[in-house]
Amino acid sequence: MIKDLIKRCIKLPQPKANLLPKKNEPQDLPLDSKSPWPKFRGNALQNGRSKVEPKISDRLPWEYQTGKGIFSSPVIDHEGTIYIGSADHYFYAITEQGRLKWRFATKEIIDSSALLDDRQRVYFGSGDGHVYCLDRNNGTQIWKFKAHSTKEVEEIFNIKTYNLNWFEGNMAMLKDGTILAPNDNYLVYGIDRDTGKSSTRFLSNEMIWSCPAVNTDTDRIFFGSCFIAAINFFCFKAGTGKKIWTSGGLGTISASSMLTSNHPDGAVIVGGFDGILRAMSQKNGKQLWSFGCRDHIYGSPAQLSCGTIVQASCDGTVYGLDPDTGKPIWTFDTREPIRSSPVVDARDHIYFGSGEGRLYCINKDGGFRWAYQCIDGDRNDLNGSPALGENGICIAGENGVIFYIPYDYPLTKAGQKDKRSVLTSEITLPRNGCHFFYVNKFGSLFNELPEKIDANDPIMLTHMVREDDKTLLSAIDIKSLKVSFTGDRQARINVSANRKFITLIPKETWAGPEGGILDIRIQCNFITRLRRLGLKFFGGKKSNFHVDGFKFQVAPYKELKNGPDKLPMPYDIPKKSTDPSTVFEISRLCCPSPTMLPSYNQIGFDSLHYLAGIVENCGHNAILWVVPGRLDEANGKTVVNPDLKDVYVLNMAYDSGLLTLYNYEGFMLSFVGSWDMPFALYRIATRVDPQTGKVLKKGALNAITQCDKIKMYGKFLKLMGMSDIKTGLMHICGGLNLDLWNPGHVTGPLIEGHVDLKIEENSASAKFSNCRLKTKDHVFGILLINARTNQHIAANYARKTIVKKDNLGFATAIILEYNEIVLSGDIRGYIMVDTYPVFKVETNVDK
Repeated sequence: MIKDLIKRCIKLPQPKANLLPKKNEPQDLPLDSKSPWPKFRGNALQNGRSKVEPKISDRLPWEYQTGKGIFSSPVIDHEGTIYIGSADHYFYAITEQGRLKWRFATKEIIDSSALLDDRQRVYFGSGDGHVYCLDRNNGTQIWKFKAHSTKEVEEIFNIKTYNLNWFEGNMAMLKDGTILAPNDNYLVYGIDRDTGKSSTRFLSNEMIWSCPAVNTDTDRIFFGSCFIAAINFFCFKAGTGKKIWTSGGLGTISASSMLTSNHPDGAVIVGGFDGILRAMSQKNGKQLWSFGCRDHIYGSPAQLSCGTIVQASCDGTVYGLDPDTGKPIWTFDTREPIRSSPVVDARDHIYFGSGEGRLYCINKDGGFRWAYQCIDGDRNDLNGSPALGENGICIAGENGVIFYIPYDYPLTKAGQKDKRSVLTSEITLPRNGCHFFYVNKFGSLFNELPEKIDANDPIMLTHMVREDDKTLLSAIDIKSLKVSFTGDRQARINVSANRKFITLIPKETWAGPEGGILDIRIQCNFITRLRRLGLKFFGGKKSNFHVDGFKFQVAPYKELKNGPDKLPMPYDIPKKSTDPSTVFEISRLCCPSPTMLPSYNQIGFDSLHYLAGIVENCGHNAILWVVPGRLDEANGKTVVNPDLKDVYVLNMAYDSGLLTLYNYEGFMLSFVGSWDMPFALYRIATRVDPQTGKVLKKGALNAITQCDKIKMYGKFLKLMGMSDIKTGLMHICGGLNLDLWNPGHVTGPLIEGHVDLKIEENSASAKFSNCRLKTKDHVFGILLINARTNQHIAANYARKTIVKKDNLGFATAIILEYNEIVLSGDIRGYIMVDTYPVFKVETNVDK
């Protein structure tokens, strides 16, 4: 099957089409004609080009903070009002002066860019499965449209989907005013803007994040899907919903396509997660040319007035390409991934956000003009795309802030005095040669090492090879790699599948309580001039042997002086059913490595909440039961989420303020609301206050997933460079928020009536009589622990637990199956309600 798909993706170039833009090409859509930026990519062709002439003024930058990360892109009306959604579930209208005009609450994250029409309305989609139409003046709802559930999609359209019906794709519009709304349930909806009802649906084969481009002359629309190979780009007849042709590549297409013109022989251009930008004939989908980047493409292309195609890539480079051949004319390198789609003003100045937290402005020849450091701290990715207003640029960031920067502000007198203005690109890029960089938990690269690290902190490094002042495609030669440490330090040494990152995880600390110096020496060859299949690179030429050394200062941590009967950690451990239990909240996951992971699911990671309650302890170690949570829209606090089945177990190791949560036995979680992701390793490291237990810093996350166990998609993850070609393992590195939940401890709900828990070789079952707890309000489970080792039994708690209820919804029984495990010996069993052990039994299971 894979061979056939590869053949489909390798296509010979076809004769040239109309690849140059036309001057003053009409935009026959009923958008807000006075708006400088009424929709994502600016216009129907989606070429990212504005008619606004940038003018220098005495205006100053401003910021507006929302409650969570922003990964969508703004639109701007003729008064300068900015419209954008956030992962905090709100959609915002912000004045040109940076003040809140109004905000509108939905029931999920908002990852969809809005659209402004000629009737003073704004349209946007939400993760709650609705498209909203609001009055732009006051934010009042005119109508909302509900997407089909995944069950309805299967029943009505005979399409098997996953468990999401989020609107993540950006809003588009047809010539007659019909709103186009891409959904994760595999459908693009055509919605009547008068009634809020849908009569036309365009069916695809996966989730749709790509904003449809519209040719108003030929009545065709073009969009991509998240399907992983070959058939993931579609052309439909807008009026009838008929599919005209399909095409694609060896990777998801999240980007929105660009049309070079409305001419029937014009080209449609789009890039994919295989790192290939393709120009295709609008008429039949035949490939005209292709260009390969060093990493995957998330953002959408733009086109200058001269015809040059501008494409940014997650390899950190912006490419200027010949529109006729796809060959590079110029390149502009940065240090970190670029997911932002470039936009272009009337003077062909190019603007884009970067993973460095910067808004860049470069000239039409690829020369640096200026940059502005929007975010100088954690969660600094500017993954959304800029919008061009009459007086400045708007972009939003992973830290939840909306930024407004006046045109050419860094070049003004005030801007030149501003520490955030960057007036040369040379200070961020290294000299020619091979270089390693330290990478923090949120993916930022540093020339200098941190002043100190904690003894349980992992260490992540990446490399860059520069030649002729350009960044080269390169990889670590694993066969030549040698990593050594001072003393007898032990660590897990992991190399990412794309051979860009090295992760060092201590077993379990780098030093004792006194701290000290950690010397690391790395020796390896780098490989350049590699060949490729998708994003799987092979062959190439070895560099000279490279040696690099790193000296880390490990911070000391003092041992607590505890008596033999005192608890050696500042947390509550329940000994009986009425005792309090400490509960942690895990939230706002960020996984910058592998680079493709945020592109697939960063706003999804940012929306995750888990609650982890302590069940029992043995000295400095404890066992935690983890259940899914969600934000309560009424009060903004996290509550238990019984709708998700992602329960798992973590071990906790505490040592004088160092806190490490881990699971090395494996468990199962869902990924992007779709396939099950089997974890082989999961580890969170942080530092806490030894007296109060309060978490003092963000947690560092390391995980290893077993991608070969993922049905169908596991094989393609290898071609996309996410998992190792031999082992199928994906090494994940990142950061997260770890906090005490609410007051930091809970007491569990009481189960009235009779309770029975029976544990056997291959299953365990609990039965309730007169239980007054409903399954819709709580997460129920059974936890098993080996009484001899005090380790949890590695059962599939997430997928092999069955909860039964009566006609009124009250829980009556829990069944846990573990056919792959045969229990024997002394076992402790717990009935878990949410994070709390409400009932305990100790038994001996004979073989």
